[in-house]
Amino acid sequence: MYAPGPVSGVVAAGNVHTAEAAAEVLRAGGNAVDAAIAGGLAACVTEPLLASLGGAGMLTVLPAEGDPIVVDFFSRAPGVGAGRGAETSSDGRDFVAVEIDFGSATQEFHVGRASAAPPLTFEGLAEASRRLGRLSLAECAAPAVRLAREGAPLSPQSAEVFRLLWPINVLDPATTALYSRGEGPPREGERLAIPAMGDLLEAYGRDGQTPAAFRDALLAHFGVAAGGSLTAADLDVAPALVAPRRFEVELGGGSWEVLGSPRLGGRLIEVIVGALARAAAADEAAAVLATAEACRAGHRARDPGSLLGGTTHVSTLDAEGGAASLTLTNGEGCGYCVPGTGVQLNNFMGEADLNPRGFFRHAPGSPLPSAIAPTIARGPDGAVLALGSGGANRIRSVVSQVFARVAAGAELEEAILAPRVHAEERDAWLEMVGRLDPPALLGALEGAFDAVFAFPERAFFFGGVQAVLRRGGRASGYGDPRRGGTAIVVAG
Repeated sequence: MYAPGPVSGVVAAGNVHTAEAAAEVLRAGGNAVDAAIAGGLAACVTEPLLASLGGAGMLTVLPAEGDPIVVDFFSRAPGVGAGRGAETSSDGRDFVAVEIDFGSATQEFHVGRASAAPPLTFEGLAEASRRLGRLSLAECAAPAVRLAREGAPLSPQSAEVFRLLWPINVLDPATTALYSRGEGPPREGERLAIPAMGDLLEAYGRDGQTPAAFRDALLAHFGVAAGGSLTAADLDVAPALVAPRRFEVELGGGSWEVLGSPRLGGRLIEVIVGALARAAAADEAAAVLATAEACRAGHRARDPGSLLGGTTHVSTLDAEGGAASLTLTNGEGCGYCVPGTGVQLNNFMGEADLNPRGFFRHAPGSPLPSAIAPTIARGPDGAVLALGSGGANRIRSVVSQVFARVAAGAELEEAILAPRVHAEERDAWLEMVGRLDPPALLGALEGAFDAVFAFPERAFFFGGVQAVLRRGGRASGYGDPRRGGTAIVVAG
């Protein structure tokens, strides 16, 4: 959707209630950062297996005035000061494998108390509020507090995530009881009220920092003595405020400056976008092959251990020209909640892709790899685009493709709905909806890749790009239907 006249802001998010929380804060006079914080906290309530106060994330900000900045609150490896070396899980850790059936494939994840890395969501969003926000943290948290206490109807996409990951959420009876009424995972339309999380969020907003009770419970129930990995020193790590990764690219007859993650995700976006900008295609099949080759270049540029599972994204613009792009993640969740809070911790230490040398081999306190990519781009005539996505290793591919289409002149809706491609070294995946000559493009891909997986419609697999754009006197936003996204324009 777009507005031709003045607006107070635009938000795009992976859930309607998440977007409404962000829009509420814009209406109250908040800036883009306030709105992103409000949306992020609401996502922890409405999308609890994708975003969590027990997880981590990253926020890229283009202030209305001043230099762009990234608030990096992605987790570090736990165990600082614990005296453990590089042991495996045989030393008393609560660490188990769970197989998840995705229909066409199954995948093994490791969960349990020891799979949790130190959460930084509380600290990261509080730091963003202090340094870059306009409203108080309490005002930003208020919509999430209300959602937690009253509950919001579960979206079809959130219900599907619960169905897929339910084997993880039945490991602990308290976690099962938090989400279920006793008949399996919660279903579409059910109200998922978590009053304890509402109380926690209210205390967080009031005090402006991680509630002491939350920290104490982390150590008591996820510390080394409880079979976990967390130590007090792990919880003393602060989020980092750093300069974004920057690169320039010529697309659509103009120059764009792209601002993104200083970690791996930003580098992969630069590789793929650069390859897309250099590609020349005479027909649809050649264009699809060129896109797949660009994605393969991004795959080759990655570091081992660069993927994440459950993620969600919020993008915001404000009336003064500020923009914010926030990605949150919780992996698949470790299966255990912090008692008395309704918050499930992440399972980053149980993600095989984050631990390529084997589990518990990261040096305690070392940054974990991350390919999340909250991105902001500045283009000709003052254009500003904020976007990002969930979708694990597809994030780099889908963010790059949507950006390239917008830079070439497409409207957000067109760019986000366009069929997507993802490729790695030997395999390629693509959506077939809207293709003009399927046999030709499949033939082109099959000549370059060992296996090609075609999806007949737009698929959850390809992530959910949530984007907002100001260009040519108009402000617009679009939420990706692949992940239940929605956008709201707040009139001026």
